[in-house]
Amino acid sequence: MHMMLYRGSLKSCNYDCSYCPFSKHSAGEEELAQDRDQWLSFVKDYRTRSERLGIRALMLTPYGEALIHPWYWEGLAQISALPWTEAVGAQTNLSFAAAKQLEFFEANGGILEKLRLWATFHPQMTTVTAFAGVCGQLAAKGIRMCAGAVGVPEHIELFRQLRKELPQEIYLWVNRMDGLGRPYTEQEVQAFSDIDPYFYRELVWHPANAAECEGRYFVEAGKGMRLCNLSMGVSCKRKRCSCYLAYGGRKQLVNDLLFGPWPLFRIPRRPRAAFLDIEGTLLPMQAELFQALEVLAVRERTLLFFATTLPFAEAARRCRGFWHLFAGGVFAGGAHMLVKETASTERRECFHLLPEGCVLYLEQLCRMFFCRMLAYRNGAGDCYKITLLRTRRRPWDCFEAEKLMKRLPQEYQLRYMIEGHCMQLVAAGADKETGVKKICGWLGLLPKECFAAGDSSEDAGMVKWITASFT
Repeated sequence: MHMMLYRGSLKSCNYDCSYCPFSKHSAGEEELAQDRDQWLSFVKDYRTRSERLGIRALMLTPYGEALIHPWYWEGLAQISALPWTEAVGAQTNLSFAAAKQLEFFEANGGILEKLRLWATFHPQMTTVTAFAGVCGQLAAKGIRMCAGAVGVPEHIELFRQLRKELPQEIYLWVNRMDGLGRPYTEQEVQAFSDIDPYFYRELVWHPANAAECEGRYFVEAGKGMRLCNLSMGVSCKRKRCSCYLAYGGRKQLVNDLLFGPWPLFRIPRRPRAAFLDIEGTLLPMQAELFQALEVLAVRERTLLFFATTLPFAEAARRCRGFWHLFAGGVFAGGAHMLVKETASTERRECFHLLPEGCVLYLEQLCRMFFCRMLAYRNGAGDCYKITLLRTRRRPWDCFEAEKLMKRLPQEYQLRYMIEGHCMQLVAAGADKETGVKKICGWLGLLPKECFAAGDSSEDAGMVKWITASFT
């Protein structure tokens, strides 16, 4: 699913902030007419272009304030009405008449459920109470949004007050202040982090990686299409992504996990539970991902679960650095499900056991297939997984795996997974999707309340089951 950002030729704003160059420019009728014509022309072409490119979301990122002009609401309404559009929105200072413009949006065919707003608080132009009041008014109408401002150290108390007055569900972000002229102090970082749990992302270097920007488009009126707001064309030669519109829109697990399929709107996903593969997804563990998991587990109270083909003990060994953040998981390819006892969950555990006699039967086949066997058992001594291990110079292939399976009695009902020189055998009814469903059933979780990620065919079922609930 792809997303497009649009920036018109509008370079004027109704606010007069001392630090902003766009407040110094007053647009004349001719300039506004040009911006209007460019936008409506873009909207007209968008239907064909978006369907062809697979674009499912659009966001306005104007230099000035766009939503005080009715033509932007008209165009957003038309785009939201397209059946393949999932989200439309804009960056805004919220200075428009909320009730009037929402009514105008709906009158032009706009769908409120698809509207997203990124609201910026300007302390020189409005008060905390007034800004929070508009946010509350929009939230009451069901508008999904975020709010925030530049992290000026002198405004920390204002931010604290704003956090108290905003509806709790609205995420309050803090952008790094580029013109500060010095690093933030430890006390300032802590204060902003208490307000915005993801403030750490503003303080780290994000190396540019154009491979992660596939499917993202930035259109600036009169300048054609670019890769993003920082790139100069359809390719990227930058060393780093220096703002959220750049690093927040990249196809990364962190962005998807924290902010959903359209992370550039900066509205947190906040899943009640997340199921994550280990090899190739969590490992190798990146510092930013670890911080994200820590915020989710500790501050957002998200239940984190592993979903892995590894048995419990091996998963614990490889993930010991962040094991404490997880509430259990689906292990051994779905043959072992565990929910640990936590402040919010009771301990639950179950296994898909292998048939009696299976171990002895497979032992007899090991010599024929040049392998040795590892049997994994639960506390009661029952076997729930078997690994047929070869040397790394002689990996398994599907032909030999199928040949072995045909030698097993049909009543055994097993399935296999090939992982290089290892052939894993579990009960036919055991897989990650079934395990995730079992844990969700224990905890009373709906698939739309969850998140899942993995990078192999073993993960496809659980990911599809959860993502299908969003379509």
